[in-house]
Amino acid sequence: MIVECFARRIMAPFQGVLQVIRVGAGEAESVDGMNWVLYAAHPDILAHSGLSEVRFGTWTAKHGLRRAQVRGTAAGHLIEEIGQPLIGALQAFAPQVPFPLHDRREYWLLDAESGDPVVLIDTRLSDEPVPPAELSTWLPGQAARDGFDALPQLEAQIAARAGRRPRAEWFERADDGSATDRALRPYPAEHFPRLLLTTCWPQRIQRQTARAFIDWWAPALLQLQHLTDSERGDLEHAASRRAGAVARLFRLYPQTIDEQCLRVARVQARMQAAGPRGAHYEEPFLWLE
Repeated sequence: MIVECFARRIMAPFQGVLQVIRVGAGEAESVDGMNWVLYAAHPDILAHSGLSEVRFGTWTAKHGLRRAQVRGTAAGHLIEEIGQPLIGALQAFAPQVPFPLHDRREYWLLDAESGDPVVLIDTRLSDEPVPPAELSTWLPGQAARDGFDALPQLEAQIAARAGRRPRAEWFERADDGSATDRALRPYPAEHFPRLLLTTCWPQRIQRQTARAFIDWWAPALLQLQHLTDSERGDLEHAASRRAGAVARLFRLYPQTIDEQCLRVARVQARMQAAGPRGAHYEEPFLWLE
């Protein structure tokens, strides 16, 4: 049986990268590379339960499979048949995360005047259909609303850039970063913001706001696989200010430039978790060898 191992960005908005292991009608998904949720999708399950897929358990390397309570003996038997090959695939391939990103179909909000991409709205796998109702609005997400103080300014400048009638476009990206749109017009890799949000703005305060958001986004952005060493190093230092997020996601970083910087962040996260409930430690932290 064929085992597919791939990753896709969690959208919308971009929140990180989802790791996927797929075997037949079974699929396992993880947002941190350690804890996996297992699903079974089969026409007979749909007929039996009315659900397109059933969550039948969780899996970790340490604890193995923990089955969810699945009602119905017929569906339960089918789920067991689907699940067994998936468990074997998890044991064999889960240690190899992060997997290559396969969501190469990208939906970008465009500048109203130049038509240049401003911010990534959504992605799809190449074999997935484009949604019939296409939203031409960037959604920053609740985490950004809670954690990034300058979000109203950023939203305002993005909205102004998009104009009164916002327009977005789907592009199919190639291995080298180049792309074609739905009319098969070609675009070079340089046409697209490398960190999913453009840093090209006419006013200095706008550039600072965009850069500040990218820095806030850094723990998730570090999961991207096309970054240069310079970009990754800058993002690592920005990400270290959000130690808890780094501690959750670092296993999915395909490369590390400043190992000590991220190690300090993870130690800081453990100290925060071990401290009094609600404590939040964000001061500069020194690592002493």
